[in-house]
Amino acid sequence: MLNPLNTQQQQWVETTLAAMSLEECAGQLLCPSLPRFTTADWLDLLKKVPLGCMFIRNMPQDELRQMMTAIQAHSPIPILVAGDLEHGAQAVQDEGTVFPWLMAAGATNNAELMAAMGRATAVEARYAGLHWTFGPVVDLNYNFNNPITNIRALSDEPERVMRLAPPFIRGLQENGRLAATAKHFPGDGVDDRDQHLVTSVNSLPFSQWQETYGQVWTSVIKAGVMSIMAGHISLPDYQGFTACPDDAPPATLSQELLLNLLRQELGFEGLIVSDASPMIGLTSRVPASERILRNLAAGVDVYLFPDPIKDFAWLIQGVRDGRLSEERIRQSTRRVLALKARLNLPQDPFGPPPSDAQKRGFQQAAQDMADKSITVMRGDGRPPLQLPSGARVLTVTIGQLNQFMGQKDLETFDLELRRRGYQVDHLLNPENDELRDKVVAYDLVFINLFTTPMMVLGTIRTVVGGFRSWGWRSIFVDNPHVVFTSFGNPYTLYEMPHIPNLVAAYGDSEVSQRAAVKVWLGEIEPQGDCPVELPRVVVKPWPTGS
Repeated sequence: MLNPLNTQQQQWVETTLAAMSLEECAGQLLCPSLPRFTTADWLDLLKKVPLGCMFIRNMPQDELRQMMTAIQAHSPIPILVAGDLEHGAQAVQDEGTVFPWLMAAGATNNAELMAAMGRATAVEARYAGLHWTFGPVVDLNYNFNNPITNIRALSDEPERVMRLAPPFIRGLQENGRLAATAKHFPGDGVDDRDQHLVTSVNSLPFSQWQETYGQVWTSVIKAGVMSIMAGHISLPDYQGFTACPDDAPPATLSQELLLNLLRQELGFEGLIVSDASPMIGLTSRVPASERILRNLAAGVDVYLFPDPIKDFAWLIQGVRDGRLSEERIRQSTRRVLALKARLNLPQDPFGPPPSDAQKRGFQQAAQDMADKSITVMRGDGRPPLQLPSGARVLTVTIGQLNQFMGQKDLETFDLELRRRGYQVDHLLNPENDELRDKVVAYDLVFINLFTTPMMVLGTIRTVVGGFRSWGWRSIFVDNPHVVFTSFGNPYTLYEMPHIPNLVAAYGDSEVSQRAAVKVWLGEIEPQGDCPVELPRVVVKPWPTGS
């Protein structure tokens, strides 16, 4: 459970809260993301809105520390700085250790490495000036077509998630370095829709939810997770919408889910943060001027990604109009201040730099996790591969790279092959004629499938190209020297049931690309245990509604 504040921390919370105006309290509940803002832009905004939180996307470490130093010096109450650090300190560009995606961690199934990932993330992030991560994802990936969870989730097995998530949380929160956020309550992974585009639905009967998601949430609460993210996800059977599930409001608008289920029944005492407020799962349900008021009334403490000027004004006006009480604002402000106290921000919003020995240890832990995660989903005697010295190799990446998400081509994979003396050429999403003409000139062709959550909104399927670029799906028929690797979605065999071989790396992290090369070349044995059930087609009656 959540550890109580010590006397000094409690005194700081009470003294600080007692001296705050309504406007100062309201500002504590906003967490904007403004990736194009400079330090001067943030300082100018702070003159207009007394923000309590902010979200940072990828930045170089020195630039981030410099920005945070100036911003913290300006703010009389330390600002809580958040980032999406789901599998390592990715927000700290060039310096943060990037671990494999969480489903790779699930395939490794090693609690000690999970704790090591948490500690590495916390040490590196805190030095850069971050205090709060929106992770881990504890959703259960029941629906293989769910476009949000997939390799961001550990597994579809509650027991595996309950074994691996708590040590990760404890590693993150060790010594008050970094606050963890379990997400997305009440649980994504059942629907095949995307809460960026619609209010998604956890359609389980509540009794089954209790045996699955409920057990997972209980485990992370017992582990002392400091915050939980409410998703734009409903739980209709609990909310009284069993007959009309799509009418059920998302957790971000539901007192039944946040106050009754999460607070009272599950006993969570920490901070509740909303998922991103611009997502259609919320915006399609409530007018802009009412969203922040309805979120807070439902039980949310921090409103994520607001328009800071407009939402601050709407919040203050809502209190003055009597639509939300000042006491409700102060209740959430107390939780924000308590989180800052737990993280010792009043003493120092930064942490010491990681030592060289720590950095080496973090990188080794990341590589160990990746090496132990690689899974042979289908084998035809390969791996290992038998390649002559100096062999000509063609690598083909299939995937829609999302520049906003910072996705790059699988460059490390090619680099590792070149380091071993092979002649490597590369294609990205080639057209049929180009691929067919080129494959015959190579000793081996790697088809590397790169489909990860949110590459394309609303789907996790590999949707690259059209009629002129789908030939990679059958290129193996006439070319036996073709092998397939999934650097993302592990359910590839459902889309291509006839490919002769497939290795799963569960993500594109550099350590996972290195590990895949080692497995293919027989340098290490594949050890991964696929943490999700693979879908299969069965002959069965179709429900006709008669």
